[in-house]
Amino acid sequence: LFPWKDDQRILAGSLWFALDDGDRGVQMAALLDSLSSFILTGTRGLIYSSGLIHFLAVLGIDPEMRRFRTAKNYLYMLAGVVYCTRVLGAAKLLPAVQNSSETDDNYENFLEMRRKYLADGSLSPISEMINLLAYGKHIAHNQGNTGNAY
Repeated sequence: LFPWKDDQRILAGSLWFALDDGDRGVQMAALLDSLSSFILTGTRGLIYSSGLIHFLAVLGIDPEMRRFRTAKNYLYMLAGVVYCTRVLGAAKLLPAVQNSSETDDNYENFLEMRRKYLADGSLSPISEMINLLAYGKHIAHNQGNTGNAY
């Protein structure tokens, strides 16, 4: 449904095989590598070239109502994905913090990668997610705070 980019398919396969292995450290490393390949990638303005954006589009569909979710029923999920994406991105970009060997070069690399993949306006999945949050907030604010009746 979405085009695999770079080595995403290989990393997903590595994760699949790591899950059969009993070594939790190998499993966690494979999971972080696979997820990071979807987070730390550019879209070059083609937002649907990202598997993460495809996931968010499907997440926006309400299967029971068979329509798109309303802003107030989607934004909290999107905000959670944005938070987790930033945490995973930082975990991938700052592995030296875990073993207290961070250097100035590591810090500069982190800042460069953060600017390139984890900031608004960076033509990356996280940039699109931040834009979706802002747009959804605008819509939710303009709709008012009407209650749900079930």
